Amino acid sequence: EYYAASRPVWVAGSTHGGEEEIVLEAQQIVRGSEPRALLVLVPRHPPRFEEVAHGLQRAGIRFVRRSQRSGENVAAADVLLVDTLGELLDFYAAADVAFVGGSLVPIGGHNLLEPAALGVPILTGPYNGNGPDIAKMLIERGAAEVVHDASELGGRVAALLGDPEERDRIGAIGRDCVDSNRGA
Repeated sequence: EYYAASRPVWVAGSTHGGEEEIVLEAQQIVRGSEPRALLVLVPRHPPRFEEVAHGLQRAGIRFVRRSQRSGENVAAADVLLVDTLGELLDFYAAADVAFVGGSLVPIGGHNLLEPAALGVPILTGPYNGNGPDIAKMLIERGAAEVVHDASELGGRVAALLGDPEERDRIGAIGRDCVDSNRGA
């Protein structure tokens, strides 16, 4: 419904101010090796939807809003801006790679278990104070990886999009982490 299933898709979920710029710069890097890659951008707070849309317009990025979607538009877009609520999990489930926001800026990060449970490889910034034990476990076991800037984020997304076996391997570790910790 959202895009051709054959397109590589990565999600930047629960992003905060200061992160969208990094994510968009990373998308330029990703498109260098995966020109058809679609970034699904999901800002954390609804009041910021307009601000993020204006930023995309100013940057000259081809994007479509989830609230105004139509299949043809998304096919031509580089970014799908999710300006609706309650759909992040669905987009994580459809993603090849997930970046979880609130982690490249000192917010403390958001829920890494959601994409892990769905078997999606996770990239996160260094700020994971909101769930330090979970972040530590996922990073130590190899289900999640820390990136520090647009260059690292874009490079890792591009590498993962180009390697389905590695995505499956990392995703399986994430699922195992969640399953083994359900009782915790």
